[in-house]
Amino acid sequence: MKKSAKKPLHFIIPGVLLLLIILGIYFEKRGAYISPIPEDTIGNTAGNIRGEGRFCEYEGKVYFSNPYDGNALYVMNSDCSDMKKLLGSGVSYINAGGDYLFYYLENREGGSGLGHIRSTTGIYRSKLNGKETSCLDQDMATMMVLIGDELYCQHYDNDEFSTLHKIPAAGSREEIELSKDIVETASVVDHTIYYSGLVKDHYLYAWDTRSDTNTIVWEGNTSFPTAIGNYVYYMDVNYDYRLFRYDLSNGETVALTDERLDYYNIYDNVVFYQTNGTDTPALMRMNLDGSNPEVVREGVYHRINATSTYTYFQPFGDNDVIYRTSTFGPVAVDEFPEALQAALENRKE
Repeated sequence: MKKSAKKPLHFIIPGVLLLLIILGIYFEKRGAYISPIPEDTIGNTAGNIRGEGRFCEYEGKVYFSNPYDGNALYVMNSDCSDMKKLLGSGVSYINAGGDYLFYYLENREGGSGLGHIRSTTGIYRSKLNGKETSCLDQDMATMMVLIGDELYCQHYDNDEFSTLHKIPAAGSREEIELSKDIVETASVVDHTIYYSGLVKDHYLYAWDTRSDTNTIVWEGNTSFPTAIGNYVYYMDVNYDYRLFRYDLSNGETVALTDERLDYYNIYDNVVFYQTNGTDTPALMRMNLDGSNPEVVREGVYHRINATSTYTYFQPFGDNDVIYRTSTFGPVAVDEFPEALQAALENRKE
């Protein structure tokens, strides 16, 4: 029997390298394609995005940043049952759409090898189960919202400080700088971002994401607008940042609070808001028309994030604890024990 001749190494090595290059190109292109995200997708609510997107409710699940576990990414049912850890790194500005999560990575998970993220910060995409993670941008970003299959955010770098950027959700094209102005991307209705000017004025603006052009809606002195139906809710700079409502149809304005606000979050027909400028600042809740204001908890709070069952908030200056109360039911504040217990259990593993 004849022995087969061995091929010289100088023929084998180039073939292996070529195969590796082809596989690399294949997987790179494969990663640029994702399953479709519905055109009418808005990745999170305006109030939650202003609360740094710490909670995001999507298709019966709540994805959240757990402060008891270094702001790691968790998922649970809306009633806080069946809680699971998805990612060990700290996250914020959580958005969901289609089969994917999008979030800003605040800090790196320890460890190396498969399943660990090596970059320290940036915008990431993963499947809803936290798997198949991809980095879309490694720079700093805030106010990130998913609109259809595009991410809009305030992008930070050492050259231009803060600029409005658009990033394709698939990561298949280069991101685009849209404006050098600061555009708060929280409030989105029908492919339109409503925001207040911050550089030259405080007018109410609308940014059309289909044409990526902006127009002045109203020359008011506004801050933190939230568009809902025919109204825009905003904090009025002329009236010490009290909460007002502006009627888009006739231009009428109505004051909804007597107190100065720091933050607010509208969910369905209720408003959670943080008062300021009094001897007893407090987180408050009222109806959307300004009726029935009630104290949720005295003190100063931020990161107000609302879901269909609970509304979550953190003490200003102490981000290692989190409180919650029913969004619509009687006020009953506790420290989110399920999240604390889940964090303790994950530390044991």
